[in-house]
Amino acid sequence: MNEAQDQSGGGTGAMPEGWAELMSAHLDRTIDAEGSHRLDRLVATDPRCARDLARAALLHDAIAREVVAGEIGRDAARPSVAARIGRRVPLAAALALAAGLLLWVGLQPQSAVAAEGELARIAAASSPVRRVYLIEAGDGPSQRSAGRRKAEVRAPRAKPGINEAILHLGGPGCYVLERHGEDGETMITGSDGRRGWSVPARGAVRTSSNPSRFRGALPGEQHDLPFVDAADGFEELRRAYDIALGPAARVDGRATRSIVARRRADASRGPKDVAIEYDAETARVMRMTFDRLPQANGGPRTVTLELVTEHPLDPEFFRHESHHDRDRKVIAED
Repeated sequence: MNEAQDQSGGGTGAMPEGWAELMSAHLDRTIDAEGSHRLDRLVATDPRCARDLARAALLHDAIAREVVAGEIGRDAARPSVAARIGRRVPLAAALALAAGLLLWVGLQPQSAVAAEGELARIAAASSPVRRVYLIEAGDGPSQRSAGRRKAEVRAPRAKPGINEAILHLGGPGCYVLERHGEDGETMITGSDGRRGWSVPARGAVRTSSNPSRFRGALPGEQHDLPFVDAADGFEELRRAYDIALGPAARVDGRATRSIVARRRADASRGPKDVAIEYDAETARVMRMTFDRLPQANGGPRTVTLELVTEHPLDPEFFRHESHHDRDRKVIAED
């Protein structure tokens, strides 16, 4: 059976020839260009392939998270029973999400199924790098021009805002957010995946055993779209947004694709529109835009994260000690 004959639009026949090997190569990041193009075609045209890839990608991501959690757990000589159970929670949650996803995509039109398959690729994509994003906040659609960025007028704030902030993303749950106040002082918050921390321009450094303790300023966090980790915001997009494939393009000679999400009428929180632009080959998120954010409490109408550079992944960068002098007072909140 050839590939064209097998694309039955969601039937129950045999999967396309070589599908299992193709999917495994993609998840193991050993797939070549020809294989990547064939996988893309199958996901876009065969709902069974989209469902299968979504399931495999989420399970692959869950296993990777469990391994990371296990590595962290070995830092303790005798981990408690609660800690051992806690390390299994992400895996159970991801498995539940995978089951719900399979049911959901089975009921969706082909375009939505293809978009779900691409979201699964993004969620499962990983590489040993630290990605650095520039955050832009404005009152209208984000502009790529640096000149337009500088022309935006920011209202004075008691605390540093997120316009022109820098976000560093690493492994699961690891981030560093650098914000600059009107007075030029810098506030740095972050997490190493185990502990959250805050380094103000002056005064004591604060840490917490809750990795999410200081994530409130991150784009999407207040609207249940936590994209510190691509997989974290997946469930909310699936639940509250209608998702479809957006336009493809070429940026700096590389093929890019996009996913667009429109908030459903029965959903009350979050931006009206979300757009994710990503590298077609690696599924690396290059640009993410939250548009028409709720205005009841002020704040920007549009927030955009744009990838500006990458660095080799160094776990120490995501620890608070890397962002302040040794003589700073450190207060553990719990």
